[in-house]
Amino acid sequence: MENTIKKVIKIMKLKVLDMDSVPESYSSKVCSLILENNEKVILKIPYNKDKLIKEYKMLELLEGKLPTARILDFWEGNDEITGAILLSYIDGEPVTDKINKKTAFQMGELLAKLHNLHIDKNKLGDAYNLIYTEKDKWWKTIRRWFDNCADECDGFLDNYLLDKSTRLFDYYYKTLPQPDYPSIAHMDYRPGNILIKNNDIIGLVDFENARIGSADIDFSKMKTYVWDLYAETKKEFLKGYSGIRRLPNFEKTLPFYLLFNTFSAIGWCIKRGKINDSFYNENIFKLKEIILKSDYL
Repeated sequence: MENTIKKVIKIMKLKVLDMDSVPESYSSKVCSLILENNEKVILKIPYNKDKLIKEYKMLELLEGKLPTARILDFWEGNDEITGAILLSYIDGEPVTDKINKKTAFQMGELLAKLHNLHIDKNKLGDAYNLIYTEKDKWWKTIRRWFDNCADECDGFLDNYLLDKSTRLFDYYYKTLPQPDYPSIAHMDYRPGNILIKNNDIIGLVDFENARIGSADIDFSKMKTYVWDLYAETKKEFLKGYSGIRRLPNFEKTLPFYLLFNTFSAIGWCIKRGKINDSFYNENIFKLKEIILKSDYL
């Protein structure tokens, strides 16, 4: 048993019969536990304190409004370990197989429901600065994240790719439309965070990056992981979404977000010391492809 997880189990006084890792989890330690009473639960230890607080607050506010896990217990952490959240188990699997039109339609519906929810910012408490971005600061916040990532990449990423990426970002940045506000942006809306059972979506997980922001940012990973891979899914996804909520101006911002997400993924790998794994190489390839296909460069 991994040492950190073992320590958290002891601190939270959990009586565990068995445990297993959870697939599609990259930025946190996540495992499923079977307790002494045969109850199955999920233990999540986020990468840092900010992610812990965001996950806790978002799940607290979304309970009963969307098919999300319930918070069973919470530990605020110490100097050694970030902290942990104990969650109810959702009896489904991440969407990893070929995505059909029905699933794509349901993905669109689920995202629209998330974007349609209103959260009173006064209820965010200590998590306000982590979760809420004022409408007039959205693009500036994205710019700051990108610049911080560029600093991470400096000295690691090829100078040519770094220069082309920053120039392309600047080009897109000049013509961005008004943000679609105020929406709950998941920030990592992709098949691996959507749970399915018997060909129906039954859960949405991983809110450690979620925030109040612009709805259109959640369309970029759908393009990468769904629309570009499976015919007809874009049409069905948009049909499901538009049946619940007006579509944002995502076609205008999609190239910008694709660049931002790919570049950010490379920065994340560099920061975490994962510069030789498949995820890093996959995003390097995608970044080169984005630059090559750009009309500007």
